[in-house]
Amino acid sequence: MLRHALRRLLWTLPTLFGVSLLTFFVLSFVPDPTDDPLLATSLSSAELARLRRERFLDLPRFLNMKPRDVRLRALAAAQTIAAGGEDAAAAAAELRRLGGAALPHLLPALDGFAPEPRTRVALALAPVAARMGLPRAEEAADPAHAVAFWARFWDDRGIEFRSASVRSAVRRLVRYGSASRAAELHEVDTFALQPVLAALQPPRDAATLERARALADVAAHVTEIDDRIGPGDDLEAARACVTRWKSFWNVYRSDFEVFTGPTRLAATVLETRYGKWALGAVTHRLGVAATGEPVLDELARRTPITLTLVFGAIALAYAVAVPLGALSAASRGRRSDSAIAAAVLTLAVLPIAVVAVAAVLLSGGGASLLLPTSILALGLIAAPTRQQRAALVAVLTQDFVRAARARGAGTARAIVVHGLRNAVLPVVTLAVLEPPMALGGAFVVERVFELHGLGELTLLAVQARDVSWLMAISIVAAGIAALGVIATDLAYVLIDPRLGPAVLSRRSDA
Repeated sequence: MLRHALRRLLWTLPTLFGVSLLTFFVLSFVPDPTDDPLLATSLSSAELARLRRERFLDLPRFLNMKPRDVRLRALAAAQTIAAGGEDAAAAAAELRRLGGAALPHLLPALDGFAPEPRTRVALALAPVAARMGLPRAEEAADPAHAVAFWARFWDDRGIEFRSASVRSAVRRLVRYGSASRAAELHEVDTFALQPVLAALQPPRDAATLERARALADVAAHVTEIDDRIGPGDDLEAARACVTRWKSFWNVYRSDFEVFTGPTRLAATVLETRYGKWALGAVTHRLGVAATGEPVLDELARRTPITLTLVFGAIALAYAVAVPLGALSAASRGRRSDSAIAAAVLTLAVLPIAVVAVAAVLLSGGGASLLLPTSILALGLIAAPTRQQRAALVAVLTQDFVRAARARGAGTARAIVVHGLRNAVLPVVTLAVLEPPMALGGAFVVERVFELHGLGELTLLAVQARDVSWLMAISIVAAGIAALGVIATDLAYVLIDPRLGPAVLSRRSDA
C-alpha cells in the first residue's frame, strides 16, 4: 500500500503541471487592469507600455517562435535612428537603456550605415559613454568625433566585453568590495548585469549584506534605476531590495542577453507569459504577491489559518453528520427522521455570510478560530448526513445485517458494528470533495472575522489580476485534492482491509 501511495504521489506532478497550464490559459483571457480605458488616458504611452511589459502582456501565451534578444533590439533601434523620423527619439532612449550589452552587436555594425545615419547612431550612444565613465566621453556627444570615438573604444576595449572577464570582475567585487572593482563593472555597463544579478542573493548576515549592497549599487548605476540598499537598511529591507531586482531581471533579462543555439531554443518557451511565470515561480519563491512579498512567504504565513478553518470545519461537520445520518436511518419514516432532515436542510440553506455576521455581532469577535470554524461547519453538515442516511438504509436491508438481527443483535449493534463499517465508505468519498467547496466559505468567514488567511489576499489578487498569487492558489488547491484522493485509498483499506486488493487493482488500471 505504501508503494501505491508513493506512486500516486509521483503522478500528482504531471497533474499539477496540467492544472497550471489550464489555469494559466483561462487567466490569460481575463481582462487586465491595463486594458482599462481610464487607466490608458491617465498614463503616458511609455508608462502604459512599461506596465504591460512588466505583466508580460507583450509576449505570446505559451510559444514564442521569434524571441527578441539584445542583438535584435539594438539593431532595430539603430535602424530606426538611422532612418530618422518621429520614432528616433524613442529608439535613442532604447539604446541608452540597453547600454553596454548592446555594444558588442552594434559597434561592429556601424560600418554598414551611411555616414550621416552612422553619426546619428553614434551620437545616440553618448549617454552610455557618460554613464560608463569613459575617458574623453564628451567626444561621444560631438558629431565630428562620435564615430571615431566609438571605433577607437571598440578597438581598445572590445576584448573586455567577454563573459568570462566580467564574471571575474564580479567575483573580485564580491571578494574585495572596493570602489575600483565597482568601476571595472561600470565600464562595461549593462553587459555586466547577468553575472551581477546572478551573484546578488538575499543577505543572511552583515558580511553578505555588504556584498549585496555593492552588487545592488552596480545594478542601479548601469540601469539608472535608483533601487539600492541604503547604509541604514536592515536585513529585511535588503532582502526586499534583492527581491525587486530579481523580479526586474525576470522581466527584462532578454534585453541584456543574446540568444544563441540552446538558449534561443529555450527562449521559445521561456520568453512567453507562461514561461515567465514558471521561471519566476521556480527561481523567485513563486513570484511576488500584491503585497510586495514573495508568494511563498505569504502562503506560509496565511495557509495555516485557512487550512485550520477548512479541515477543522470538515472534521467537525462529519463528526456530527455521521451519527445524525445513522440516527436518521435507524428512525426512518418517523418524526425524528423528518426533524433531522428539516434541521440539516435549514443549515444547508442558511447563508454563511449572514450567520457569520450575526455571530460577530453577538460574540464581539475574538482571536479564537473555534467560532468561525463552527460556523463554516454548519453549512457542511447536510450533505454527509443525507449521504450517511442513504448508505446506511441500503446496508440495513442486506442479508448479513438481517442474519445478525436474527442471531439476536440489537438495532444499535446492527447499525454500529455491522452497518456503519460498510455504509461509511461513500461518506469518506464525499469528504474528499469537501475541501475545494469549503474553501469558498472559508474566504467569506475570514473576511467577516477579519482573519488574515488566504481569502484576504485572493480577493485583492482577483481585483488586480495578480497571476502569481492566483496560480499559486490553484496549484495548492489541486495538490490538496490530489492528496485527498490518496488519503481516500488509505482510509478505505483502514476501514475495511478486505478492500486493499480491490483498491490497488482499480488504481493500477486507472
